[in-house]
Amino acid sequence: MRVLQFGNMSPRWTSRRRFLALCGASALTALGSSRNPSRSVQASPSPHDTIYREFSGGNLSGWRLALGDGIYAAPDEPPVSIEDIETRHEDVLSELRANVRKRRIMAHNITYFRQRDELALQYTHLFTCHFRLPYMPSVENTEGNGQALDAAVFVWDGIDTRMDWGAAFQWGLNPRERFGELRVNIQEGVHAAGWEPVGYLTPDLEWHTFQIIVNYPLQTASLRIDEQSFPIDLVGIPKRWPATISAGVQVEAISMYPGTTLNGTLHRVQFRDWSWLWMDMKQQRLFLPTVLNTTQGVLRSGAFTSPSFREGMQMETPQPRKSKRLMNHRVPRCLISK
Repeated sequence: MRVLQFGNMSPRWTSRRRFLALCGASALTALGSSRNPSRSVQASPSPHDTIYREFSGGNLSGWRLALGDGIYAAPDEPPVSIEDIETRHEDVLSELRANVRKRRIMAHNITYFRQRDELALQYTHLFTCHFRLPYMPSVENTEGNGQALDAAVFVWDGIDTRMDWGAAFQWGLNPRERFGELRVNIQEGVHAAGWEPVGYLTPDLEWHTFQIIVNYPLQTASLRIDEQSFPIDLVGIPKRWPATISAGVQVEAISMYPGTTLNGTLHRVQFRDWSWLWMDMKQQRLFLPTVLNTTQGVLRSGAFTSPSFREGMQMETPQPRKSKRLMNHRVPRCLISK
């Protein structure tokens, strides 16, 4: 396989020892066995212990910038544009900024990294990153305030279902409403994904760590922030994108909604030390041997579970809790190939 070099990112085949160093113990705890939640894995290097694909970096240099759909402009303001967002890169971190001109708008910064790969839906994707607020949102703060911080993992299936499959969480940062609330994407019908509260993270100026794991073969997802796990769904969102298969990770910053009475404020969030790993089922059993015994309270099932797919993987898997919202979706053809 030819491996691409992209900016300061380092896609490569990696060893089990390096994988454990990248992910830390939290990866194993997040997917902990229901029989023994504190079980740990000892690294034992082997020339055949490899991850299919790995990307990592100290900052987000080389990622792309896009204007998201969480936008608003007061009646007397011009429409929100790409000029209202930016992402700045320093040696050890990147800072996402939304509403950089402090207009009476809500601006949505999406900073993302994507890879085309026709096999992307056959792998478990593990996205880990550190994040923090460089300022404290408050009702009294008239210069800096936010609406939310988001992060997600998605794979676009433009061949069969024409859906973007993945998992996302949001940290509510508007000091006037549900300050510190954690939400996850849930399916609302076939054609939309909404947000559901699942917990709380106290806003502060400390560094935190999120870890999103999406197991596409088993149609499950998990979310861990610092030392706490949260339920999260695998959702599908229809898109009008090209007929390809591509995977992506993204982080987002949404500035505060000003309504008709408040002034616009700048929102800033910082990210550093990220990694994105792809594992097939064989590698997953080697690197994360507890994943097949995961508690239902952490992993939640997704869209395209089917006996024919499990038979195609030629392995025994636990029966995940099917999502009634999505269980009628057919299995993408690209998933059934061995």
